Amino acid sequence: MKKRVFLGWLITAVFLAFPFNAVAGPREDAQAVFDKFLNSFTAANAKEVVSMFTPDALFWGTTMPNLVTTPEAIHEYFVTVFGTPPRAPGVVKATSLGTSALVLSDSVVLVSGMWQIEWEKDGKSNSMPLRVSLVVTKRGDRWLIAQFHNSPWPKPR
Repeated sequence: MKKRVFLGWLITAVFLAFPFNAVAGPREDAQAVFDKFLNSFTAANAKEVVSMFTPDALFWGTTMPNLVTTPEAIHEYFVTVFGTPPRAPGVVKATSLGTSALVLSDSVVLVSGMWQIEWEKDGKSNSMPLRVSLVVTKRGDRWLIAQFHNSPWPKPR
């Protein structure tokens, strides 16, 4: 009997030692979308990148002079960015430099942050720091990007 009581206390102690906040909430889900975007960007996978956007997303790419609002235009932008034929995966690396998230509801999260792309050209390492803001929304059971704005990080004055 003492062994069962001890075993019961031991199991209870183990469960209490590990908090149950490991369940993802809207903030973590939105961050996961941005992380997936960075991985898909690194892989030069335009189709996967575009699949992360809502069909009616508002999109400002880094080098875009105009806002686009269709999946076809977003796809065209990334095909151009990735090159024709597309660059080999891993030639450019996309890395988060930190983000902040503001949860507006259980289905809408604003994410702002910084990231950079890194590549080698002519044996020289290059990088471009960027600023990003996006609105991530839950549609059905998927978290998708509904608004995206990206711009170069300004040089210090």
